[in-house]
This record gives sequence, C-alpha cells and structure tokens, in this order.
Amino acid sequence: MRPRSRQNLKIESILAGVYSSYWTSVAAFSGFMAIYLSHYGFSDTLVGLTASLISLVAIVSQLALTSFLDARPHARIRRAITAVYFVFLALVAALALLPMPTIAMLLVYALAGGLSNTLPALFNAQAFQFINIGVPLRIGWSRGMGAITYAVVAFYLGRLLESATPGILMPICLVLSVIAIAAVLLVPHPQEAAQDEAIPSLAWHAPRTSLRRLLASNRVLQLFLLSGIFMNAGQSNVFIFLTRIVEANGGGKADLGLAMFIQAGVEMPAMLLSSWLLARFRARAILTFSLMAYVLKHAVIYAAGGLAGVYLAMALSLLCFGLYGVTAMFFANDAVRHNEKARAQALVSATGAVSAMVGNLTAGWVVDTYGIGRLNLLCLLLQVVAFALMLLCAGLQARQEKHPEAHLREA
Repeated sequence: MRPRSRQNLKIESILAGVYSSYWTSVAAFSGFMAIYLSHYGFSDTLVGLTASLISLVAIVSQLALTSFLDARPHARIRRAITAVYFVFLALVAALALLPMPTIAMLLVYALAGGLSNTLPALFNAQAFQFINIGVPLRIGWSRGMGAITYAVVAFYLGRLLESATPGILMPICLVLSVIAIAAVLLVPHPQEAAQDEAIPSLAWHAPRTSLRRLLASNRVLQLFLLSGIFMNAGQSNVFIFLTRIVEANGGGKADLGLAMFIQAGVEMPAMLLSSWLLARFRARAILTFSLMAYVLKHAVIYAAGGLAGVYLAMALSLLCFGLYGVTAMFFANDAVRHNEKARAQALVSATGAVSAMVGNLTAGWVVDTYGIGRLNLLCLLLQVVAFALMLLCAGLQARQEKHPEAHLREA
C-alpha cells in the first residue's frame, strides 16, 4: 500500500506542476489583457470583442479535441496538450516579436487565447483518466496550486507594470509556457499508473454517443451547464474589466495585482479541502452554496465604495471558484457515461466560453457607454439567475435519485 501511495503522490505532484505552470502563463498572457491591449490602442469595446473571439475559438477547439479523444479511449491526452501548447507558443512569439496592425493583433491574440483556454478541459480530462480507472488522486490540491501560483505571479506582474511597459508580458509568457510544456511531458500514461489492475473504461468501450444525444438525454447536465453560462457571463467584470473596478475605487496597477492575488490566492484552501468536502456533502449542495457566494461577491462589488470593498469581494472567491472549480469537474464526470467524460469536461469549460463570447463583447460596450457601475449591476443580476438555475438542477437530480426508473424512461 505504501508504494502505491507514493506513486499517487508523484502523479498528483506532476499534475500540480501542470496546473501551476499553465496558470502562471495565463497570468502573463490574459491576466492583464485590458491593460495590454489598451497599450496598443484597443478601446474597451475592442477588448470585449477580442475576449469574445477567444471564447469562440475555445468552444470549437475544446469540443473538436475532446470528441476525438472520447472516440479513442487509448489516446494519449498528453500529445494533444503538447500540440496545442506549441501552436500557442508560435502565436505568442509573433505577438512578442512582430509589429502588427490592430486587426492582425486582435486575430492573433484571440487565436492564442482560445487555444490557451482549451487546455484546462484537457488537463481535467487527463486527471480523470486516472480517477476513472481507480487511481485515488486528490486533485483538489493539484488544481489549487494553479490558483496560488497565478496569484503570486499576478501580484508581481502588477508591481512590474507600474514601471515597465505592458509589452513585457508576452516575452514572460513565452518563458512560462516552455516550463509548462516540460511539466506536461512528465505526466505518465494512466495504464502505467494502473499497473496490472483491470481498466473497465478502457477494456470495454460503449457505442459512441453524439454530442447532441449526450445533451438531449441528460436534463441535470443541461441545467448545470445553463447555470454555468449565466455564472460565467456574470463574471465579465472581474474577468476582463477588474482593472476598471480598481480604477473606479481609486486604485492603480499595483492595486490591481493585489486584487488578483487575493482573488486567486484564497481559492487554494477551499481546493485543498475539496476531497474532504466531497466525501461529506453531495456535489450539488457544494455547487449551490458556491453560487450563492457568487451572488454575495458581486453584491459587495456593486456596493463597494473603495478598495477595501473590492478586496473583500475578492476574498469571497474562497467560497466561489474555490469551491466551484474542482466540484464542477466531479459533478460533470459523474453525470455522464464512460465514453462521454472528456466531452463533459469540455462542456463545463465551454459554458464559460459561450457566455464570454456574448458577455464580454456586451461588457465592453456597457463600460464604454455607461461605465463600470452599470456592468457591475448587470453581473450581479446574472449571478442571481445562475443561483436559481443551480437550485433547479439540484432539485431535479435529487428527484431522479429517488425515482431512477422514471429518469431511465425519459432517457
């Protein structure tokens, strides 16, 4: 038993390196997106358009890659991740080294960002390849390391940008992405970790399910994804225009870095506790509580009269994505069949991309036309809708567990 525990810890540590190195590169590439693009003459509306195109690319690439992987249970997800990283590297190098007109920069940045946003779904699918064959990984702390490293890098980048030009962000991203590729190459194949144990999900492969049928036959998943769309749309202010929130409350770039540090840093404790919480509470209960916390966080942002209020709202991320991030992965994994699990992770990520595709473009226009205060109110209302939909989802799942025969007839 002891050698197996050491092996599991080794895999968890490698996955922690994968998540951490990825999120540090994200901090450099898109954590300061509004500042970076504004430096090159983008208006807030154009920033929102760029973010929407990023989401469109992410949706297409996520669903295409995960459909390919679900159809091939023996495929090495590591190869797909590495291929995406190399294309991303080439695009970031172009941004760092080549002078571009605005439209070309918009397209290159959007393509790079979309490919980058594809990676978390692949990381999650990779982690669940181990879990679904019986390797008891505690991925909460692995995923949480990504949050804390993002927080630290964002904090220091905010301080750096007080004295350096935003153009420095892409060279930094290049270096961090090379480290990320090295981490990915260390991940073993799940069959190696399973040793001589049976692997049901790989030994027997169910008939292929279309994406349309996957969604049409699973009402719980439908409601969960719909809730995720509204929740992510309601975060366009803190995802893209947190810098405007900080500025409206009297802060600068260093204050923005501190806000990002708090928001990402406090997620770590909740992610560390995710395995303990999931062993004691149903995933739907944790998710419902988390979405209630999102409502509270955005209410505090809307009512904030200074940086203290902004920092308090960021600290509430402990109960928001800190609880939501890992729990959503398990909820989606358990809600689908063996041959749908990679796409389930992609769909969770795609909900954010779908909402961002429309929400970020609208958010940029709202900020340009009405100001950040109006956007904060709109985001609060969207979080209320997301919470209500999660309540419906949790209630439906509870009824299906009490009457599984009715659910089977519907499917």
